[in-house]
Parts: sequence; C-alpha cells; structure tokens
Amino acid sequence: MVDNTDEWLKRAEEVLGLSSTEHGAGTESSQFATSMLSALYGLSSPQTRRFLDGIDQIAKASPNPRNFDFNLAIHARGAIRNCTAELKAGLITRQRILIEGEVLGEMIRLSKDALEEKVEPAKNVAAVLTAAAYEGLLRKMGEEFANVLDRPKLELVIGKLKDCDVLKGGQVATALSYLKLRNDSLHADWHNVDRSQVESCLAFCESLLLKHFAG
Repeated sequence: MVDNTDEWLKRAEEVLGLSSTEHGAGTESSQFATSMLSALYGLSSPQTRRFLDGIDQIAKASPNPRNFDFNLAIHARGAIRNCTAELKAGLITRQRILIEGEVLGEMIRLSKDALEEKVEPAKNVAAVLTAAAYEGLLRKMGEEFANVLDRPKLELVIGKLKDCDVLKGGQVATALSYLKLRNDSLHADWHNVDRSQVESCLAFCESLLLKHFAG
C-alpha cells in the first residue's frame, strides 16, 4: 500500500478549514476524523475508542440537531488536530489494516446501537456512522478489487466495481440509491433522513462486509 501521509494531511487541512458553524460541518468532520483515527491508530486504539465514545455522549447531551452538529464539529476538529500534529512529528507508526472489516464492522455495530434509542439525535448519529461505513466500504472494495487508489466520486467507484463484476445485478442500483442518504447525512439534512433508510443501508453494508471482508 502506498504511503499516503501527504493525502491525509491535505484532507485534514481542508476539513479543519471548515467553520464549526457551517451547516453540516460536524458530520463531515466526524466522518473524516473516524477514518483518519481508524487508519492511523487502529480501531481498538484508545484514540479511536475515545473519539467514538465522545460522539455517543454528544448525541445524548445535545438538545437539538443544530447543537449536535456544532458540538460534533468541535469534538472532531480537536481529534483531527491532535492526529495531524502526531503524524507530522513522526509519532504514529503507520500500519496497513489487514482486515478492514473490523473497522467497518464496528461502525455498523455502533449504528445499530444508536438506533436502539428511539430519539432523533440517536437516529442522526446512526446516519453519520452508516454513511461513513457505506462510503468506507465501497472505497475499500474499490481499492482492493478494482484498483481504485485515488478518491473519485463515489458513483464512479460503484461503476468500477460493476465493471470488475464485484457488484452485480441489483447491487449496483442499490448501491447508487444510497448516495442520497450519504449526501443528506453528510450535510445534516436530517428532515430527509428516514430511520428506515438508515436501517436498509446498514443491512446492505453488512451483506457486502460479510461477503468480501469476513474471515
């Protein structure tokens, strides 16, 4: 796997450039922070666990979606700054995650746990985690099975997976249909995010995970 330190740092700079009050900044920042921490420290590391636990605490403490997104942005930006500083200082030992399914499976588990609480903020947390799992899974599949090593638009990744016969038949249309859920969750358009959509996307991701990344 190529050393993509520069790409991580470049994307971190872009995310940190977002205003904490910008609509959807919290969800975008938290998705990137989850990816960065998982890839550079590992899923079971104290850094990643602490960050994910913080998301759960924010969901329970935030009285409305606006406060939730703002507090999520502050939490994510702190994690990204610390990770960036340690990466620049050479304090992080970079390792390839041999079984990416562990990371994605944990996101799916956390999403399911959040959906157990029948309140709007918990549904929103589940949507963020589901969107991250959906995108992360498809991009990892693109990297492993279709030689997609950069970050094109997600619909192009799906097209590459179709061309390589990794996604077949109805899977292609299903994968494309969840792009809207991913975008709505990314931009915190919660009125467009339905609980049943999140549950459906989770089931789709879990089926692909079991097929392509289970031991």
